[in-house]
Amino acid sequence: MRKVRKWLWLDVLALLVVISGVVGAALLLSAGDRGEKPTPFPTAAMTAEPTPTATPTGRPTATDWGDWPTYGYDNARTRYAPNVKLRPPFKLRWRFDAHDLLEFPPSIDEGRLYINAGHGYVYCLDARNGKRLWRYAAHGKFASTPAVDKDEVYVTTFAGRMICLDKVTGHRKWAFRDSGPSESSPLVWRGRIFFGDRNGMIWALSAKHRKVVWRYRCDGRINGAPAQLGDRIVVGTYGGTVYCLSYDGRLYWKRSTSGAVGVTDPFYATAALAYNTVYIGSTGRHVFAFDLSNGGTRWKATVGAWVYSSAAVWRGLVLLGCYDTYFYAFNAASGRVAWRFNAGAKISGSATVLNGVVYFATIKRHHTWALDARSGRKLWDWPDGAYTPVTADRKQIYLCGVHKLYCLVPKK
Repeated sequence: MRKVRKWLWLDVLALLVVISGVVGAALLLSAGDRGEKPTPFPTAAMTAEPTPTATPTGRPTATDWGDWPTYGYDNARTRYAPNVKLRPPFKLRWRFDAHDLLEFPPSIDEGRLYINAGHGYVYCLDARNGKRLWRYAAHGKFASTPAVDKDEVYVTTFAGRMICLDKVTGHRKWAFRDSGPSESSPLVWRGRIFFGDRNGMIWALSAKHRKVVWRYRCDGRINGAPAQLGDRIVVGTYGGTVYCLSYDGRLYWKRSTSGAVGVTDPFYATAALAYNTVYIGSTGRHVFAFDLSNGGTRWKATVGAWVYSSAAVWRGLVLLGCYDTYFYAFNAASGRVAWRFNAGAKISGSATVLNGVVYFATIKRHHTWALDARSGRKLWDWPDGAYTPVTADRKQIYLCGVHKLYCLVPKK
């Protein structure tokens, strides 16, 4: 009996050693998996007025109306339009009822709005009055924003197609049919169209030759849009990895957030690129800041629930919502919480900053909020909205409700 007990205790001791080794390895991976040492943070850039990256058209946003030609305003997906000076309170000018889900906001180009409805229609609206100029039936569900470049509009679909439309007539010019299902809003940069799909592939197509230039296999499905700053393209995956690629598809770096025992940080959100840093939230309850140069971790913040919201970046703040019902403002350099606001419902969509005001929506109560971006103080609200609520030109803002698009102008 004593021998049996002796061997039993030895077995228990061995098991504890194994468990402690696994836990220790997990902690080591968690603590040490920071990638390369990040380069110094460009603190001086936080106080300067941000300069938007080139728009897909490659020209300044200098039309009378003002352009917002891609998801997130610019290719870096900062969601901040520096030329818009509108502030609440607002009043209704016109509304457009899509009779369908409007999950992603419109793009704006030369007084026209381009928006995808959930079940297969692309609409072009006149910004002055909301009149429908054309409608294209794509025969596939949408969960993305069109990208406008020169005379073309590019859209991605769940049917595995990337479609190029004439921006004036809405007629289809060409289509690419070999990708997987996609809800990745297209990135147009230097004559190429970049997007991801649910099969974990990043695609680069030539707009001129209408064919694949390159493709890159990632470790998990891609939901977010590619973001671009300088010579780099960044995208996150559900495998918990952030990839940084060149224009020609060469890997600069990748950062895995996976640890031992299957711990991962899947990425649904689109990255925002500013201050030589990648800002991206995960469904693993974290917000990350990676060095754009080498992928090193600048900081990592923990929040109360999933982060589906893509960040807006404005004057040293990283602004995003969370499923824990809070909207957060983080210091862009340190990750310290500058303020947070309890919206009372889950936040899924991305924020927008216009003239020092940050806008976001809640998915359960269908409500849009406008807060002072510096302090978090409530300024205004609107009784509709669910996902990314607002885009704008110089004259009007366009608020995306669940089924309706509202054109709003200042009351004064």
